[in-house]
Amino acid sequence: MKQKRVSGERTMRRLALLICAALIGTLMSGCYLLPEEEATLEAPKLTVKEVTYSTHEVALGDIERWEEGIGHFASTVNETLLFGKSGTLKKIHVRSGDEVTAGQLLAELDTNNIEDQIEYQEYVVEKAKLSYYAQAENGYGYSTQIAKLDYEYQQKQLEKLYAQAEDSAIYAPFDGVITYAAGLAAGDYIDAERGIVTIADPTQLIIVYKPTNVDDIYTGMTLDITMKNDESTYPGTVVQTPADVPADASDEAKTSIYIELDKTPEFADIGTKVDIRLLLDSKENVIVLPSKYISKVATRYYVRVLVDGLPEERDITLGINNGSHYEITGGLEVGEEIVA
Repeated sequence: MKQKRVSGERTMRRLALLICAALIGTLMSGCYLLPEEEATLEAPKLTVKEVTYSTHEVALGDIERWEEGIGHFASTVNETLLFGKSGTLKKIHVRSGDEVTAGQLLAELDTNNIEDQIEYQEYVVEKAKLSYYAQAENGYGYSTQIAKLDYEYQQKQLEKLYAQAEDSAIYAPFDGVITYAAGLAAGDYIDAERGIVTIADPTQLIIVYKPTNVDDIYTGMTLDITMKNDESTYPGTVVQTPADVPADASDEAKTSIYIELDKTPEFADIGTKVDIRLLLDSKENVIVLPSKYISKVATRYYVRVLVDGLPEERDITLGINNGSHYEITGGLEVGEEIVA
């Protein structure tokens, strides 16, 4: 009985050892089936890139505003001529640009041989005059009175013919240049109120210029005129602006200024072109800023000023504007940086 008990205990110990060995083997083999632990990734390093701005330093300077353009010489003595009555055109004898002398025939109406009528009436008047003188030598009687009345009547008829002839022709009132001639042909009917030719005196010249900034120009302003022919400069004075003319003035007078030169160059003529440069406004030692840095929203003007490294909007007030630059009258200080 004792031997059997010992043998049973040995068997139990062997079985326990086998079970333990199997468990250990299983656990060890399981370690190989677990996934490998991934390596921990390092957090990315954050770097802040420095922001730079293109800037313009606020500084003092000078600013000018000019009126610039092209004007031309015109005559101060211009006269538009017309017939004294309506009628059929016979001929216009001149063209625009023609030089004429005082008394020269410029245009005429068809008068139905009025010259012949005048010649005949002159004969009648002379005959009536001789008859009157002959009667007067015999005393101042009834026959003399009749002769006198006839002479006076015939003289009046001749004067009427002279007037008709004068109304039917246009003559140059002075030496000058034709600046306009109507484009009419022989046989055209002409109303008495229609202008036929315009004559100008080329010795009495003034400069005519249509300005952009007409409201900024006043009578008495001085300026320099550059002649295109020789590039010389001539001082002049504004003698008339649209503000000086009445409501019924010509369209040219309502939109143009007139300039007299202290001395008109000899080569100047009607139509000669000139360069106009008129100083309208100027300031010295003020804050001046290029227009490209200024923004506008409705009636608000502002710029971006660099403050502590960052741009911020700031309202400004403006003065002179010459198109490319502004005078800054408020909102900025010298030395501040404007962000482009």
